[in-house]
Amino acid sequence: MIERRYSNKRIGYTKQLEENPFDRDSRSVPLMRFVLHSSSLADEILSEDSPAHRLVKVNCLKEIEVIPLPTDKNSMRKRFSDNGLVFSEYFPQESRVVLKLSDGSIHDVTSPFANRLPENLWEPIISNSNVTLANLWASTKIGDYLVVSKTEPSLKCKVARNSIITAEQALEMVRIILTAHNRFYLSAEEPVTEWSYYLYRTRKIFKGLHYASMVVFSAHGKEPPEKIHNHFRSLMTRLNFICRAYDKIAFFCLKTPNYNDQDSQLYHLVYFVMLITGVFDGLAYIIHEFYHMNIDKSEYLDLRVLEDNENKKAKKFYQDIQFNNPALYQFLTAADTQSDIKTFYPLRNSLVHRELLVGVQLQNGSEPAKNVFEINSETYERLKELSNSFTFISGSNPSFLDPFLFIKWAQEVTIRIVDRVVSSIDWDSVCITLPLDTQDKVHASNESYEQEFGQLLGWSEEPLYF
Repeated sequence: MIERRYSNKRIGYTKQLEENPFDRDSRSVPLMRFVLHSSSLADEILSEDSPAHRLVKVNCLKEIEVIPLPTDKNSMRKRFSDNGLVFSEYFPQESRVVLKLSDGSIHDVTSPFANRLPENLWEPIISNSNVTLANLWASTKIGDYLVVSKTEPSLKCKVARNSIITAEQALEMVRIILTAHNRFYLSAEEPVTEWSYYLYRTRKIFKGLHYASMVVFSAHGKEPPEKIHNHFRSLMTRLNFICRAYDKIAFFCLKTPNYNDQDSQLYHLVYFVMLITGVFDGLAYIIHEFYHMNIDKSEYLDLRVLEDNENKKAKKFYQDIQFNNPALYQFLTAADTQSDIKTFYPLRNSLVHRELLVGVQLQNGSEPAKNVFEINSETYERLKELSNSFTFISGSNPSFLDPFLFIKWAQEVTIRIVDRVVSSIDWDSVCITLPLDTQDKVHASNESYEQEFGQLLGWSEEPLYF
């Protein structure tokens, strides 16, 4: 049974400040604890620069604590010791089992009041898993999440819900919670500014931007035309703001559901959608200017192919793309690309011109409650025409948008489209018109970006969790 509560009723809720790390006071130390399932993670932890290896190093931050479950591998114990992690060991004590940490603390794994140990304590919690019931119980006593190998079957265990995660997911949680509290670290000794973080973040996830931006800005005042420079600068600013809005929405999604946060969440969600459609418009104008298209821009120009209208300008735009860049034309007119682009517009039109989405707190059986947004029937029908398989929409009458699933999907789509469009444009033809020393600087910068972008920014090392 699904129970929904609407934000305009302001029904009260109970905060679980200690249970959910995303609800904790920003001054809490630590803010978040991860328990490593040492046996399943061994290969990943010993692999340099893997997510698991970086998660171990994140223990240097006072806000994050990483605690490994027992291991007898010397190579693992050395890695833990080098990064200031405690060691752990299981100890049976009559009818109970405790976990002893090398810092002297002792934690009950089983109930101290039980008459005997559960028969399945050392058995896998799910078929073919390396995670035992003892591992799971121990992790709930000393941490917030149990981190396992990315191939661990226990990731599919419904009983554990969302408490079992991969190292990659753990680093994402670290990033979201620290940025929400305005903490931006390369290491414990080296903080960076918010501006630097989002510059790095934008360039990291939109990989096609760096070379194109270096060419465009190096050619400022020469080639390409001034308008491309302006459009490209606006594109990069919007992508930066998309990263900022994403982080805000994600943080509110991970908090315990409440209506005050849902208002803030909607505020950033509205901006997020508008920024993405603005990015699509910006790409259209960059294409228009780069290929010197003779199209009147007094009317709206965007990337959508609208089959049901007779917009001669839109047809001319795509005819010119087909003539100048057939590969880009094939990508932009592909059915999946057009479906992805068009999906944002029913939401944008509703958010900007009609009623806003209605905040709802959704409770589905025994699943944890979460904040979602009810979509009006008109918007839902328009989305349904584009696809019946959107994972971020549930129900049909009414239908709900899950903001966390939506921003993940939306970011992936935006990255794919931006990188493909930008990298499809022949920036080399502009670069070769520049002085040789400028060309050398552009290529050197691009090579440094592909290897270690942090050093290009003057950082002493690459960030641990960005």
